[in-house]
Amino acid sequence: MSAILRYTMYLERGTAGKTWLLMEYRDPVAFEKSEDFKGVLRPRLLAENATYAAFDRTKDMLRKNGPETMARYREQPPPLLPKLPSYTPQHRVVGGLRIVGSELKNAVPQLAAAVAPFHPEAKMATSHIPSSEGGIAGLYMGASDVAPMGDDAKITDMMPFYNTYGYMPIEISVATGGYEKRGSLFAWAIVVNKNNPLNEISVDQLERLFGSERTGGWELYNGDYKYSSRLALDRSNLIRTWGQLGIRGAMANKEIETFGHVAPGFSIAIQRQLLSWSQKMNPNFREYVEAKQAVPGTENDIGSTAALADLSKNPNAIGIAALMHAKNYPDVKVLKVIPRGGGAAVALTPESVAGRTYPLIRDAYFYVNKAPGQALDPKVREFMRFVLSREGQEIMARVGYYYPLTPEYLAEQLKKLD
Repeated sequence: MSAILRYTMYLERGTAGKTWLLMEYRDPVAFEKSEDFKGVLRPRLLAENATYAAFDRTKDMLRKNGPETMARYREQPPPLLPKLPSYTPQHRVVGGLRIVGSELKNAVPQLAAAVAPFHPEAKMATSHIPSSEGGIAGLYMGASDVAPMGDDAKITDMMPFYNTYGYMPIEISVATGGYEKRGSLFAWAIVVNKNNPLNEISVDQLERLFGSERTGGWELYNGDYKYSSRLALDRSNLIRTWGQLGIRGAMANKEIETFGHVAPGFSIAIQRQLLSWSQKMNPNFREYVEAKQAVPGTENDIGSTAALADLSKNPNAIGIAALMHAKNYPDVKVLKVIPRGGGAAVALTPESVAGRTYPLIRDAYFYVNKAPGQALDPKVREFMRFVLSREGQEIMARVGYYYPLTPEYLAEQLKKLD
């Protein structure tokens, strides 16, 4: 179903009984989907579904519809990315190219449409019904050629692929996640109470604070995920009190209370980037979700806003949060983060996320099937070259949820195609 950004009703001042209903759609693609719904599905529901038809009659009795105005906005031109390479075809694509997985906020349909004029003999087929959860399955079932994913692929996503082919799919970053916008693969904010003397924390410290002791971790080894003791975390290296983070005085011996999001995509990113795929968290880790993900009536107990409200009064807590929530709490402070291995602490800003200097960013990925030492399917390579070109990255940026890749990081992704 199409995405409505805003559905708002306004009461006109000085005119009794007249209201204005504003429906704002995400982009022209989403608007066109809504028209399909009204023109095809709604008449069918009225004819076949008695409950829907009764609701529709009740609605007509409660209000009298006035004139309807269709307003189309003119889209801003895509951002200029002169430092990125422009697209020049190297191979003529003929026939079908199947793309199964996440639509990435309508970016994937727009990429497919934009590459088509370069390859008039190609037939671009997209399906977003499986979304991220079924993207890689399309690859190993032979049902697709490219798998766009809105979340990091889990090991359990990739193991059936490995069992089928004997190697892992190639992961290619196609965009940098957003700063704070919902649905944008937003960066993590590390938050404490505003009176907490801590102002920065390192990724290494975060691993030892939010993680638990473990005998090893998972890493790619010769094209397969293997468990390695090199990634073990010993109990003696864990961080459990504020004194271990350099805080002195009355807080030094206080236990650090941890919390964070546990929505599947978010928690998988934490396990992968912070804990070497381990699911062992600090035993006092409190799990929260967005209010819309909670069973009605339990939002005040397990909603993310409940955690931030508690943090506003609790100097002993630290959490992994979304900035879109944390910014609404003036008694919450966002820490700067030191990259893994050392360096200067980096503040969470739009510039540090877009420039990929903030350590806790997320990426949007496409996965493809490329055997080690063998060439990538030419038609897949050509499509991915377009996605990683100036034109493709302009589309990724224009949808408004992601940042284009930096030239340096984009060059790294292009190498994966060869």
